[in-house]
Amino acid sequence: MDYWYREANFYHIYPLGLCHASFENNYAAVENRLGEIGKWVSHIKEMGCNAVYFGPVFKAKTHGYDTTDYFQIDNRIGDNDGFKELIDLLHANDIRVVLDGVFNHCGRDFFAFRNVCERGEHSEYCSWFSGVDFSRRSPLGDPFTYDTWNGYYELVKFNLRNPSLREYLFAAVKYWLEFFNIDGLRLDAADCLDFDFMKELRWRTTDFQADFWLMGEVVHGDYSRWANGELLHSVTNYELYKGLYSSHNDRNLFEVAYSLNRQFAADGGIYRNFLPYNFVDNHDQSRLASIAGNPHDLYTIYLLLYTVPGIPSIYYGSEWGIKGIKGGDSDRQLRPYLDLHNISGSEMHLKDVIKKLSAIRNENKVLSKGSYKQILVTYEQQFAFERALGNEKITVVINTADQEAAVKLPGYGGKFYDLLNGENFSGEEIQVSPHWGRILKIN
Repeated sequence: MDYWYREANFYHIYPLGLCHASFENNYAAVENRLGEIGKWVSHIKEMGCNAVYFGPVFKAKTHGYDTTDYFQIDNRIGDNDGFKELIDLLHANDIRVVLDGVFNHCGRDFFAFRNVCERGEHSEYCSWFSGVDFSRRSPLGDPFTYDTWNGYYELVKFNLRNPSLREYLFAAVKYWLEFFNIDGLRLDAADCLDFDFMKELRWRTTDFQADFWLMGEVVHGDYSRWANGELLHSVTNYELYKGLYSSHNDRNLFEVAYSLNRQFAADGGIYRNFLPYNFVDNHDQSRLASIAGNPHDLYTIYLLLYTVPGIPSIYYGSEWGIKGIKGGDSDRQLRPYLDLHNISGSEMHLKDVIKKLSAIRNENKVLSKGSYKQILVTYEQQFAFERALGNEKITVVINTADQEAAVKLPGYGGKFYDLLNGENFSGEEIQVSPHWGRILKIN
């Protein structure tokens, strides 16, 4: 079956930031801020995106990954009925919705952890959490200690082997499916999750909705351990993320070419059997406009994002080249409030380029489903590859140099139409402008 996610084109939003929510939750009255996201629906559609990935939306103390209640939308942005209306609006515009599933850990205000704090060893919920030890005190003054995510004691690690905890979390997911009618989940810290938990989540969600999509946050390792027929459908492609910007900063396209061959080459790529979630920045990483050594590189980086194998994603605001640096223990600069009608970025023309790239990808299935073959990579900063699906072929050429380049495509003589620039070509040699590219389709 040809499921929707195989042609997905994502827009990534961090709701607490975009809704201008206060950083710390006092759990007071509901603040109806979801209309801020509603303002963006037409823009998301204009950008050619057919799916939205929302960062954490459930009630939490601070940044959203310290969940307090898995059954309630965070009161700083709205309530369940309001969020359902937003999802209905997105669905009415043919936009799928994927939520953040934070199952590795919870916040200290989660009811079961509060019960352990209050009742100690007599709490029925002690076994819901990993590494609970009443012989020592936690750094936060608790008369016991416990495992955490990455040493942050505000993030209490679950014991996902516990049957009653699993049933609680699966009940929450079922509620999200039934009430909100979501289309998928992005699993936070998937590289820390219990594999049996993910396997059970896969069969439960697939049984409920055949095309339900599971994507995991995985930074290092062999992605196929997580993305396969038993566990998840996709993972975050941090390898490609790093290769995209550093190959440009170092003027060394061999780096990204190596990653693409390793992952997707038709004659041995190790990730040919699934589509990774590709991105150039997100809520955890500095904005591309802040880390790209040359602002012109944003254009060829996005050109690659939309033409290589995988599922592309834009992080809200980056289409204008807005900046943001990850600093210290705070990611708030990466997750800002933005007024859609008053945005000022470093590359305001970038939005139109991304919009065009998105349209080209949506109109040419070979770019979402086709095989990958490298054609050439040069020390003069040119790179070319082919995507093929049946008899359909598209050749992508980029030039990251400061001057125009004549790129020879050996064995590719014939007539082409450049989908990006609206020009016809013939022969093996193609002229490519500096910091630009061509998307060539055989006439």
